[in-house]
Amino acid sequence: MTEAEHEYRCPLRAVDSRLDDVHRHWHEAERRYFDPDSFRVAIQAAIQTLRTVTFIVQSNKRLFSNFEPWYESWQDKLRDDPLMRWIVDARNKIEKQGDLEAHSFVRADILASYYEEGPRKEVPAELFQSPDELFENIPTEALRNHVFKDGILRIQRRWVENTLPDYELLDAVGIAYGRIAELVADAHRELGLEPPSTMVGDIDRTQGTDSRGGRLPCMIGHGDSRSLNVWLATGQVMEFEQETVDFDREHAEHVAGKYGLDPKEMFSPADPTPEATLNGLFATARKMFAVDGYHQTIAFLMSGARPVNVMSLALQEHGEKYLAMRMLANEVIKYGADGVIIISEVWSAPFDPSNPYRRAADSPEKKEFLSAILATKIGDPVQLLALIERKGDNVTLGDTNTFRNQAQIAFAPVYAAWGREIPDAWIKATKIGARDGASGHDFTT
Repeated sequence: MTEAEHEYRCPLRAVDSRLDDVHRHWHEAERRYFDPDSFRVAIQAAIQTLRTVTFIVQSNKRLFSNFEPWYESWQDKLRDDPLMRWIVDARNKIEKQGDLEAHSFVRADILASYYEEGPRKEVPAELFQSPDELFENIPTEALRNHVFKDGILRIQRRWVENTLPDYELLDAVGIAYGRIAELVADAHRELGLEPPSTMVGDIDRTQGTDSRGGRLPCMIGHGDSRSLNVWLATGQVMEFEQETVDFDREHAEHVAGKYGLDPKEMFSPADPTPEATLNGLFATARKMFAVDGYHQTIAFLMSGARPVNVMSLALQEHGEKYLAMRMLANEVIKYGADGVIIISEVWSAPFDPSNPYRRAADSPEKKEFLSAILATKIGDPVQLLALIERKGDNVTLGDTNTFRNQAQIAFAPVYAAWGREIPDAWIKATKIGARDGASGHDFTT
């Protein structure tokens, strides 16, 4: 059924229409983020409209055979959610007392790791002047050197409401939208209907719904658009580039002819597992490397053994990798991906405890490899490595070696998106420290 047919035939179309109104108000608030009055009007309209969605559901209770027990279970669930209780109180305040007390802040934090462990400062927007106070929180000289060489200062504008200090306001309303969207989807199922399915960007609303908590893909990672990232080594603004790789038949035939590829070899129907896909993609990467003499960084988002999105990551500076992996974590949530494969060239070197923040690329013992890493929501990571040897203009690849259960520190943001931490057992097995600077492998740029 098309979206237009759904809107015409669906007995809950009034509910769907009101939820879409919330979505439009949310994006209006996003567009008006730097205009205080317009933002206030749009975000409050989103809160008020969101509250009316459940009223319209109740007005259609005649359509349900067991409305009372079904709806009471949802009421209990929403009452137990502090954020949803705040939405009710906020709507009452807006309608009966006046505007919410929202204040604009600037958050500044330093990214010098794949972990969320850097110093952070949040101050009223009009008072922010410099990051000096952040630097004072960096404890050791070795860490300071690492931070100033590869670190990024991220500056982000945030609206925060007095009674909800732990949330950015737009994000809070987006999460609340997701909670109500889940109720609306369940209402459709109670009537034996498919929830409305439309396209938002290139992602189907139904794809990754559980991962997003009912939010739409466009509501994930929205803070990036109001963030400024400054490379501390130079003071220059960093413009990170990513590109979704689209495949059409003509392009596929051209690539297959250039590299002598058989697309069937990339994915094994006989062994439809993520690791089989990893092996197939790495075999393809080897053939492409043999022709080109290099391999760009490519990320595959997986649903089981099947890629659901492919992205090319143009990484120029080491600090961009901290941004790239956080961006990738947002994409994992958007698509509901349960696996990620990254193919790239990497430097590898033994960990030196006397120089814990030295990157593998800076080690005199470094070696260069073609690498493919598989990280999954459930299960241990797998990495394939083939030694790259360069002699003048000749470039060759060694045999493929498989490594399991090594601590893939760069994937920390992705594991966090899945609600996982990197186990100590992986770190001990790899004999490296837990910090990014201590990682044995380092994406090349």
